Amino acid sequence: MKKLFKWLDHIEEGLAGVLFIGGVVVSLYGVFTRYVLNAPESWITEIFEFLLTWSIFIGFGLALKDNRHIQVELLFDVLPKGLKRIVATISNLIGGGFSFYLAYSSIELITLSKEQGIKTIDVGIPIWISYLVLPIGMGLLGFYFFVKAYRAARGDQSELIGEIEQLYESMQNGDGKSGEKGVGA
Repeated sequence: MKKLFKWLDHIEEGLAGVLFIGGVVVSLYGVFTRYVLNAPESWITEIFEFLLTWSIFIGFGLALKDNRHIQVELLFDVLPKGLKRIVATISNLIGGGFSFYLAYSSIELITLSKEQGIKTIDVGIPIWISYLVLPIGMGLLGFYFFVKAYRAARGDQSELIGEIEQLYESMQNGDGKSGEKGVGA
């Protein structure tokens, strides 16, 4: 199981990176053809938007896992430790629930666009392929929210990096503890 979580982490990072770099390359090619060759390509915008959208949606989960999302902690910082645990658990559960709701709802959007046969104008890619990133990205984001909620409920204040492996180890131990001490333990 630990290998599975590491594999997922590598796939996410690699895929988001390749898609982002691909978007940058396509964008630079578009600038080159437009301003140097004076012969802009019509397909560049669609491909650029497709690559960057996929990169961003896959990156949502990565950003949450690495605590890189914007957080407003003005009130959170003044709460007592016990209340912080409760607030963090509830807020992460809400975030996870909302993410899974979006993932589930997007399946209807994919089904509808597939039935209608809608395609992009310039390239002719079926639009449902673009929409596939919604359940994937939101599913990963929801998963990481629930991991954070679990850790917040346990009172573990350590970073989310490596949390999946620790969660797996704690499930293997069966005692609810991963054998490693978190911050403040």
